Amino acid sequence: MENNIIFLSKSKLILALAVWFCSFTVLAQSEDKSYLKQFDPASKTGIDNFIPISKYGPVVTLSNLPEAIKNPTYYHSARFSNLALVNFPDELFLFPNLEEIDISGNFLTKLPSRLNELKNLKALHVNKNLLTSINTEITSCSVLEVLQIQDNPLESISKEIGKVTTLKELTIGGVSRNCTIPVEVWNLTNLIKLKLVNVNLTEIPPSVAGLKKLDELCLSSNSITEIPVELYSLTNITYINLGYNKLNAIPPSIKAFENLDYLGVYYNPVNKFPDEIGNLKKLSFLSCWGTGLPPTEIEKVKKKLPLTKVHDTETDLH
Repeated sequence: MENNIIFLSKSKLILALAVWFCSFTVLAQSEDKSYLKQFDPASKTGIDNFIPISKYGPVVTLSNLPEAIKNPTYYHSARFSNLALVNFPDELFLFPNLEEIDISGNFLTKLPSRLNELKNLKALHVNKNLLTSINTEITSCSVLEVLQIQDNPLESISKEIGKVTTLKELTIGGVSRNCTIPVEVWNLTNLIKLKLVNVNLTEIPPSVAGLKKLDELCLSSNSITEIPVELYSLTNITYINLGYNKLNAIPPSIKAFENLDYLGVYYNPVNKFPDEIGNLKKLSFLSCWGTGLPPTEIEKVKKKLPLTKVHDTETDLH
């Protein structure tokens, strides 16, 4: 009997460890940390000289910096996040082929004016720092494609950002109350992803119609009251998130988004969907919790879109 109890206890322990491991694996896979799991096949030096690899190529980090400086042209990515840095590392200018820099989660108050010396820089991540402005230090980067500046106390954004026409992905969020998004942002016609979250937006300007390549648009946590007719011209868009705004209604023009896969209107004072929402045959997810939609309206939508997952409570996956 005692042996059976011990055996059962061990079985439960093994089962608990298995569940924990699976949960941890899923969580790890949800983060963009794949470069930590790869070895540089060219080095062939084993784990003692491990070099992480990103989609841009070999990565220089604080731990391998002394060795990396010996062969600076080999490295195409730099990951210096969450290091409590107060200044941009001058050492990064020794790496002429850098295409990506992630310096998120530090205490930077400004970026170096010589950033444009990195002629190959395509992606810059400076989330969760203390930047108060976006000026020419960024806008002078001639081949920049990805710019992420989320959760910085920005007070001003230069209209010169409209000159970075190479941008394909732009993320700005969590700015100061007096900060405004310059209209020039909406002239970046090569954008594929645009995320402007909690940036004091009160409207979507008509110039949004020029973003013909846009695939993903996230404008959550603003004060937008209506969807402009110009937005409906972007018929190839697949993702729209307008959660936490002040939309009173969804107009019949919503039917134009025939390729839409995700629509988020949660926490808006919307109390009805137009019948035309049934045209969104490719819609996989509709997030509408926290709205004024009565249960009868939710059921009507579910009948019109039987293949769509309707998230009408916050406990739903979103």
